[in-house]
Amino acid sequence: MDSVPSSPMSNTSRGQSSDALDELLRHFQATFEQAAVGLAHVGIQGQWLRVNSRLCDIVGYPHQEMMGLTFQAITHPDDLAADLKQVQEVLAGERSTYSMEKRYFRKSGELIWINLTVSLVRKPDGTPDYFIAVIEDISRRRRAELERDALLAREHQARTEAEEQARRRSAELDLTRNALIQAERLATAGQLAAGVGHEINNPLSYVLANVSFALEELAERELDETMKEVQDALQQAHKGAERIRGIVRDLRTFASSKFDSLGTVDVREALEFAVSMSEHQLRLRAQLLRDYTPVPAVVGNESRLGQVFLNLLLNATQALPEGAVSSNQVTLTIRPHQEAWVAIEVRDTGCGIPTENLARLFEPFFTTKPIGEGTGLGLSVCHGIVTSMGGQLQVESSPGRGSTFRVLLPVAGRAVAAEPSGEGHVRRPGEPGARRVLMIDDEPEVLEALARTIGPSHTIERATSGKRALELLAHDTGYDVIFCDLMMPELTGMDLHDVIASKYPELLERMVFMTAGGFTPRAIAFVDQHAPRCIEKPFSPETVRACLR
Repeated sequence: MDSVPSSPMSNTSRGQSSDALDELLRHFQATFEQAAVGLAHVGIQGQWLRVNSRLCDIVGYPHQEMMGLTFQAITHPDDLAADLKQVQEVLAGERSTYSMEKRYFRKSGELIWINLTVSLVRKPDGTPDYFIAVIEDISRRRRAELERDALLAREHQARTEAEEQARRRSAELDLTRNALIQAERLATAGQLAAGVGHEINNPLSYVLANVSFALEELAERELDETMKEVQDALQQAHKGAERIRGIVRDLRTFASSKFDSLGTVDVREALEFAVSMSEHQLRLRAQLLRDYTPVPAVVGNESRLGQVFLNLLLNATQALPEGAVSSNQVTLTIRPHQEAWVAIEVRDTGCGIPTENLARLFEPFFTTKPIGEGTGLGLSVCHGIVTSMGGQLQVESSPGRGSTFRVLLPVAGRAVAAEPSGEGHVRRPGEPGARRVLMIDDEPEVLEALARTIGPSHTIERATSGKRALELLAHDTGYDVIFCDLMMPELTGMDLHDVIASKYPELLERMVFMTAGGFTPRAIAFVDQHAPRCIEKPFSPETVRACLR
């Protein structure tokens, strides 16, 4: 059979189809190569089958080198697992495409961010053939986002720090305000303690004097059972009055603001004063142990040291849990330290102090107590007081093992007479015997009690005011001893002193001033200046009689 010649029309159609296919292929190749994003065909195992120039530019590899790599080789290890997981989901038909942001390593080692979009091409039988990947360099955007996030983070941090600083400043201002209020309250309490002490000591003077007189009288007699019971009752009353006197003295000592100078101090007395002030709280929480070694006097200020020791004792007490008195201990130690120092320690078996807090313990306003339970000033003030005396305040502590606060004070360079205590410091030369005594006090009960204490063997004249005393002195100055109250209405003992110094100077050395506690600057200064000729109310019979010698 002869072959049938092809039709010119048929040949023309095939030629046109071929040309169209070639044109389409050229368009595809141009699109693939000239695309502004990276394009690639990727094998099922991750090998690059075909890549465009833009992708080579993005990763920095020449085309030939790129074809020898896999996408796994240039993917950051931290991003690879998420990428492979999504590849497996596409291969399993669970999804047709996926997109993600991840990091590539350029040939130079530089790390870049890309946005990846992947889809799968399947063969006619449905099996996977290759992936089409679209890769966009988003490094600039990511850098901008990171810079934005960093800026926002800095702004947030700055705002947070500013708010925290504002809160801290507000808290400090609150603490300062509370501290000032507390200081004002303490100042007021000091004035109140001085005033109340004066008002208590005056009646207490004749209570003690009369009870002492009654006890002395009874001691010289044979007593029946009834009178012995009266004697016991008077002894108990005397003991109670002495306790009141001690409490008032301690309050005045603690509240006093006159002790600004340094002198010699018996640290044992200062420490025992603090114990007496904190004894009630101590006995409810702990056993108090003492380990005192004889030590010399130190340079310091008894009032201020009492304040320091009281604060340390109260802190030790508060560090101990309630309800365990038998197992809780506060130990007080006094001992020599090196050659020229004395160490006073307050040790507790309490909860201890965290190591991170030790360095800040003496900072003003630093406190670990709940809000409202502490100002954070106590230890700071103590540190300042001890340092001002040339001493040191140290602490040793660890959580669960208790704390030890140690006060180191320099030994006094030379022996100095102790401050007058008001007991037996007034002496007048002369032979024992009957004396002529002038007593001046605006409270008749004090005069009567004083007269009983002095006894009938002496000649006594009474004056209930400074004015009356001057009237008596205008007619007779032959008194051996003049007892004069310091605080009286109209003409005070200080005023009377000035008048006598002007008119009868020879009488000044015979004057004994009785004070129930000075609470005015003038009275405080007067007592300081004339301390050897002052006795404190309530006075003991021995003190009064010593003034007559």
